[in-house]
Amino acid sequence: MPSSNRHSSPVNGFVMNRTPSVEAMAVKEKQKDAPQSNVFIFDDTAYRETIFDNLNKLRKNKQFCDVTLQVGASQDVREVYAHRAVLACASPYLFDLFTAETKGSRNQYKLNGSFDFEAFECLVDYAYIGRLEVPPKLVKATYVAATKLRMFSAAKQCGKYLVENMTPDNCIGLRSLPGIASNPDLLIKVDNFIRQNISEVAKSKELLALPTVPVELLQNSREEKNATNLKHMCDMVLDWVKTITDDQDISIEDLTQKVHMLYLNPDRTLHDCNDIENGDLQDSEVIQDYKKLSRKVSVPGTGKSRRKISQAPAKPRQFLYTKSDSSSSLSSLSDEEDKDWKLIVTTNNGENSMLGLVAAYGKLTVLSIVQRVHTPNHSPLSSRNSSVEKISTYSVVPPMSSARCAVGTAELEGKLLVCGGYDRGECLKTVESYDFSTNKWTTMQPMKVPRGRFNAAVVNNKVYAVGGCDGQKELSSAEYWDPENNTWKQLPNLPAVRSHAGVCSMDKKLYVIGGWNGQRGITRCDIFDTESCSWSNMAPLSTGRYQAGVGAMNGYVYAVGGCDSWNCLSSVEKYDPATDTWCVVAPLNTARRGCGVAVYEGKLYAVGGHDGIHSLCTVEIYDPETDTWIAGPSLTCCRANVGVSVVGNRLFAVGGFNGKTFLNTVEYLDRENNEWTSFVPREHGSSNSTIKNGSTDCDSTNNGLNGIVHDEPAY
Repeated sequence: MPSSNRHSSPVNGFVMNRTPSVEAMAVKEKQKDAPQSNVFIFDDTAYRETIFDNLNKLRKNKQFCDVTLQVGASQDVREVYAHRAVLACASPYLFDLFTAETKGSRNQYKLNGSFDFEAFECLVDYAYIGRLEVPPKLVKATYVAATKLRMFSAAKQCGKYLVENMTPDNCIGLRSLPGIASNPDLLIKVDNFIRQNISEVAKSKELLALPTVPVELLQNSREEKNATNLKHMCDMVLDWVKTITDDQDISIEDLTQKVHMLYLNPDRTLHDCNDIENGDLQDSEVIQDYKKLSRKVSVPGTGKSRRKISQAPAKPRQFLYTKSDSSSSLSSLSDEEDKDWKLIVTTNNGENSMLGLVAAYGKLTVLSIVQRVHTPNHSPLSSRNSSVEKISTYSVVPPMSSARCAVGTAELEGKLLVCGGYDRGECLKTVESYDFSTNKWTTMQPMKVPRGRFNAAVVNNKVYAVGGCDGQKELSSAEYWDPENNTWKQLPNLPAVRSHAGVCSMDKKLYVIGGWNGQRGITRCDIFDTESCSWSNMAPLSTGRYQAGVGAMNGYVYAVGGCDSWNCLSSVEKYDPATDTWCVVAPLNTARRGCGVAVYEGKLYAVGGHDGIHSLCTVEIYDPETDTWIAGPSLTCCRANVGVSVVGNRLFAVGGFNGKTFLNTVEYLDRENNEWTSFVPREHGSSNSTIKNGSTDCDSTNNGLNGIVHDEPAY
């Protein structure tokens, strides 16, 4: 690449130039106009432009080179001579290589990673002269090499070129490039292109060459088959693939060797029909034939196995049959953004069959799924409800207007009130109300101050928000929502500043338990008398704790778990107001901080939280009569610092943090089925949306009397 043609465009090639930015030129102009000191300055810009050209010529002539890099495949290793300082400045990867202790000569390095030699040469030229000139056929290899070398400017421009020249025939190859997962912007663009052009992509040679896992899914009836959401079905098959490859000694390649017949278990997970015992009520001729075929085509590790007890989030029973694919409203159904395991797109390729393009262990794989109606007297599905209840009559609980963690939640006039909280950026003072009967959110008057890391409680139809943090400091302020006047009003300050205090109400009093004072978890507890509008002291906790879940049940106040400044706690304390004393009761089975605590159907529920390592989806239930904790149904999404509240006969879990993102989603415990769900029957989820050819047209302009209504359409 001759230096005399640095700003020309080669024919049929890709060029990237380092040219001075507008800002840099403006700085130079200011320097010209600035008053000069007594020091003589000569700024030779031409020298800077030529020095690296000359260095590159020296490199190509192997003059004064102090490092040799061996590049290429084992059968075709070639050498690149260069100047160590130049390459170390251009590539953090090479800088680390040169500074690490190595055996043998310090002047010669063999590069691992199967770099393409010609692409590597292009990047070495770029390191010297700031110009990247690559033939089109080498841009992919150059992108891969630049990513490995951590030359991100070059990688970004190569990625941009590849996206601009993407076609249905080459997009799968681009999506399969090593290192693409480290470039989220490029990944999103490629995935969106594949989704928009899946009909053509599905016919491409690149997709047809991918490993394919064939699956047959048994379903009870044609009605059930027709009601199935294909995207969600593919999601569940991907979960099955992940489970079976994690639990058994098999690979994706092993799974491609035969057809896998699956059925939906009552636990809402897919199981292989080989798990069904001979002569079982679920057995049938179809399943017997499948078992015989499976024995002929032996795949390592795919025999009957005992499933591990899962700590993963659960999917509600409506998941397979809801028509919603809204990513915003369904994000609570799983912890998303696992780049190694991801459903990219689905498409029908027949009346009863579909393809799903997925990432499995980070590599592209095709799931080929056939739906099969199977209706013997006792089908594998007979253990669950025999029919899909009122097919397609579910709506998704719409997301909140913003993600919220450590929120104040309360039941007010039959609605779920959600106050403040924080997202990654700031503490919030916004307030919104959810009406289950209409499946809509209404924006309410905001609180007086931003308030996160706090809790709320209700006394005499007034919602009290106590303490917390405004994003900069812990708060001693408190306020309450007066629905009669539609305003928030100030309360006397807490006796001590605190955030992450537990709050509950009992006998017209607010109990504020423990918390964080900016330095440690505290034992201090206070009572607010709503009738005298005054604070008073109460007995301290035996253990200082913050992020504890607090609830009042049967005349006692319970402080559940939390953190003592360093460790997550499993201990639980019970306060007796008659004696002003705390005592210890049975500990949690799992230490947790940031769990939501509520009294539901006469028992104390500890929902979600964090164990010090992971956000939790597990739930524990305390029975005061036996002084024991038992496991409850798992959430559909892990939630730390989750808000909980009982509204009507439903226990709601609001927002929180799933270990990756702050959540704007809500789910509730369906008492009838004893499971958490984000779906509501359509008679409760009225909407102005209509369904047209599988898509949804939404009218979101409804206005409530006291605020702005925002809702999720029914699907």
